[in-house]
Amino acid sequence: MQGNDLFKRNLQALFQQDEILAARLFNINENSKYDVFVNQNDPIDINIINKETLQYMYENPAKDIQNMLENTEREYKRYPIMYFYGLGNGVFYKALLANKTHQRIVVIEPDLEIIYIALNMIDLTQELASERLTLFYSDFAKYAHFVMLVTKKEIKSYSKLYELHIHTPFYEENFADDIIEVNQNIARAIAHMFASHGNSIDDNLQGVDQHFRNLTKMIKGYAYKDLIRARHKKVKTAVIVATGPSLTKQLPLLKKIAPYVSVISVDASYPILLKHGIKPDYVTSIERVELTSTFFDHKDEKFDKDIYFIVASLTHPKTVEKILPRRLVLTMRPSQEELRMKIDKYGFLGIGHSTANQAYQLAYVLEHENIVLIGQDLAFGKDGASHAEGHAFIQQDEFLYVTAYGGEGEVRTTYAWKLFKNQYEKDVEEANTNDVKTYNCTEGGARINGCIEKPFNEIVDEILSSKKPKKLKHIKKANQKEIDKNLLTSYKYIKTKLSVQNKCKAKCEKVFLKLTPKIDRLLELKKESKINETHFDELVSISEEIDRLKDFFSTKKNMRYAENILSISVFFQELELAKIAVAPSETVEQKINKLLEWVEIHKYWIFSVAGGLNADIQTTINASQDLLAELKKRNLIKQDDSFGDINETFVFRRGAI
Repeated sequence: MQGNDLFKRNLQALFQQDEILAARLFNINENSKYDVFVNQNDPIDINIINKETLQYMYENPAKDIQNMLENTEREYKRYPIMYFYGLGNGVFYKALLANKTHQRIVVIEPDLEIIYIALNMIDLTQELASERLTLFYSDFAKYAHFVMLVTKKEIKSYSKLYELHIHTPFYEENFADDIIEVNQNIARAIAHMFASHGNSIDDNLQGVDQHFRNLTKMIKGYAYKDLIRARHKKVKTAVIVATGPSLTKQLPLLKKIAPYVSVISVDASYPILLKHGIKPDYVTSIERVELTSTFFDHKDEKFDKDIYFIVASLTHPKTVEKILPRRLVLTMRPSQEELRMKIDKYGFLGIGHSTANQAYQLAYVLEHENIVLIGQDLAFGKDGASHAEGHAFIQQDEFLYVTAYGGEGEVRTTYAWKLFKNQYEKDVEEANTNDVKTYNCTEGGARINGCIEKPFNEIVDEILSSKKPKKLKHIKKANQKEIDKNLLTSYKYIKTKLSVQNKCKAKCEKVFLKLTPKIDRLLELKKESKINETHFDELVSISEEIDRLKDFFSTKKNMRYAENILSISVFFQELELAKIAVAPSETVEQKINKLLEWVEIHKYWIFSVAGGLNADIQTTINASQDLLAELKKRNLIKQDDSFGDINETFVFRRGAI
């Protein structure tokens, strides 16, 4: 079959979305496991049969596919995103994508040869090249790939509609275990994406507040990119020290090998290492709460003098205060707001919810060939302990269970630890593709998929057989000229942000005050059973006004400064709106009810956006006063310059929710 021009064109289109899969398919010369039967009178009547079991993919291909298509379109014709397990002969997906409402069809196929057959039989070049047909081979599709998929902007709003459709009974009968695993991985990826959005505008604004409060100290301090450049590839192995119950038994060996490896301690482990005289090279911290600052209460000038404390810029100012005057490296997280500030010298680190994830990402960026985890239990110990001896805090009891270290049995964990575990597994998968070996030497707790599980002493003998002491360079703080430049860059960003956000807020208020009385009147009519088809045009007009407001927000400049708020204050409303969007609307009554529900939720949407913008504006002004003072002190701006007035209250001039 490989001489088939159609196959070559399909392969070229597939190469644009998955070059590894395309390369594997290119090396297949013919199908050996399956036979293909094509009805000469109907070229799309294609069946596939397993030579060994004599099992057919379809009973009657043309009829089966027609029935599948009709049933799917009856229930799902308005779904922009759909997920299927099994490619089959490819005909069904070609027909399904004729409906332009289906923006993307995700297909996971467990058998490479079936993909090979389908791409030889059906022209899917346009569908593959545009990625409207997104094809995964399940052996290659790991959890990390699904995380990347569901976090795409055009997909995540429809995540509550997720359902894995099985192509035919053939797949259920032959790939049941793989179906379960794929379904679990996609569902877990969606949960991970939801968690990354957070569920609290207050939590989001706390991060905004603390980032801007710490901004001046970040700019005047040590720069993350300078540190990475100075120490890139300088040490072969990193040991990440977390605070699980198993850590205590690993400390003597860690002390012995510390001179030869990069020791990366999470904040909670730092007091334990200090107590045992084990000096880390780096201490990471990412938490926003003040309680974390207590890990840095004790200062030991001799012990601390060579340690870099790598801390997220959104951490609590008390943490920053207690770390100084030690070597503090404040880094931004790769959020849209921080990426757009254009002060990249201070770097981006810390995707995920845990400083242990932050520590792993640091080890990866420094390009250690081996990353060793100890004390990373992510589970309660057999005695019920949540952390190592000497740790200051105790984890609240929860009763969730995951696969145990070693793969046998289960251990008790928490929701938060599961989130940390998910992020670890995503990062470890990415590291594996770049030939970085991750060893979980915790010898207890939860299994972290993708890691090599070995006792700590064996790993030490294996990867540290040649003990070469590390030699790490120190870096200097930025010079005054560079500090001035970055302070001014931050000032200009904040001024522009506030200007755009105020315009967006004013637009929201105007539309809200115009539409709310109309929406409330229509809702009252519905309550009185007086709404009918005469109100349809008015509902369409309101909906169009809402669309114009959304178009206003979707412009590049407005979205740049509003996205931070939209991502948290209205994200979960968008998920509900997606469910309304795909609901049936065949009759006039259905259309009216759907439109009414649509505009009602958007009333809350507009209110939430305006309130969120106002809160972000006031938080930013309040938190940026130190930056303003520093700029004036350096005579970089006029003494009467300001970011605007601080007004914590937000109330529409009239009307309310």
